[in-house]
Amino acid sequence: MRKNTRFFVFALLASTIFGCSDDGDSYKPNYLPTIDATTLPAENKPMTMFEDDESPSKMYDKTDRWFRVNEPLQVIQKGKDSVQISLYSPVGLTNVKIYAKLPNYDKRFVIYSFSKIPAFHRSFHKIPLTDQKNDYLLETGNAVTIDKIEGFSSGAIQFSIESDDPLFQKFKKIKSNHLVQFHDGYHINELGKFLPMNPVLAKEAITMIINYSYALSHPLYYSTFTNFDKYKQEQAAAAGTGINGALNWHGNADDVDGVYDYYSKEEIEKIYWNYLDKRTVYMAMVGGDSAWGGGNLASQWESGYVTGHWVGDMSVWSHEYSHHIGFSHSSNLANSGEGGGQQGMLTDFYKYLIYLNDLPFTDPDVLKTYTKTKYVTGTYKKPVFEIKPNNPFLVKYKGEGKWN
Repeated sequence: MRKNTRFFVFALLASTIFGCSDDGDSYKPNYLPTIDATTLPAENKPMTMFEDDESPSKMYDKTDRWFRVNEPLQVIQKGKDSVQISLYSPVGLTNVKIYAKLPNYDKRFVIYSFSKIPAFHRSFHKIPLTDQKNDYLLETGNAVTIDKIEGFSSGAIQFSIESDDPLFQKFKKIKSNHLVQFHDGYHINELGKFLPMNPVLAKEAITMIINYSYALSHPLYYSTFTNFDKYKQEQAAAAGTGINGALNWHGNADDVDGVYDYYSKEEIEKIYWNYLDKRTVYMAMVGGDSAWGGGNLASQWESGYVTGHWVGDMSVWSHEYSHHIGFSHSSNLANSGEGGGQQGMLTDFYKYLIYLNDLPFTDPDVLKTYTKTKYVTGTYKKPVFEIKPNNPFLVKYKGEGKWN
């Protein structure tokens, strides 16, 4: 019969000493209670980020509001004995376990267990290790007993998150490590060309960029992107014509008489991963005749945030995001000309993912921004998604290809 093994961790003179004991089946560990973040006491300072009436100054505080697209649920150590939990998502999570790993111990253990974390939630929690001796569940299923530790320097504890929530499982698939922030400098310096955003629009922007990052990470998109020449051939065959324009991805050099600065297979692979790297993107909103992108900036009009992304109209965003990655109007990675480029391909693919219900968020009613006339300047109706029968991904995959 398999016996339960109980481990002990002691803190002594700033060093961590480990031991273990075989108690058979006699020891019953007393784990910390599960937390429902929807019913936290005031001492945890629970709040909802991006409340509709929250001051926009908070969303523009880049020291406080930021997240990486593959980590919408964020755990940040605050001081020596506390953490800040933040969820950048319009939909909450269930059954979340936050694991800790100490410097001199190679096993992770559950330090917080949440039954519910609501949308855009933030709260603060004392690190239980600094409070008293406790039992903790190891990832192996055994128990570990850890004595009180007075405090931790920054980075001394490594936190990681697990959950069987289907939404969290989608988050885990995102390969992009882009850091997302909002920047008020654009509209402060060039009001009219850029317009200020508010928390209502920020929630839409966050929702959109998580979906967009999931789409870029999708294996079907990777396959299409890295074999764009084959995609162009398939498009031409379906139309019964020759290939229109460039045969494959090409760079920023001016196109002269059908001569393009094509990228090699190796360069295309590297470019794909550039779209998913850890650079910072500042999301902004424009008010003039043009959207803008480049450097850290990617922007679009209000309508793109409120309704456009829900129906798959991602052409403008794809274009400006490609400027952000470093491509100009001469490259088909940014432009839709020369027989079609990433703008059109990404938009068709995004629509196919909505059709498959294969994005983290596909229901505009999770935010209902189209109804919030106080916070938007345009007049909107509930976005209704449609896909054309000749969508190239629908034609090719016929409802298959969902990322399981």
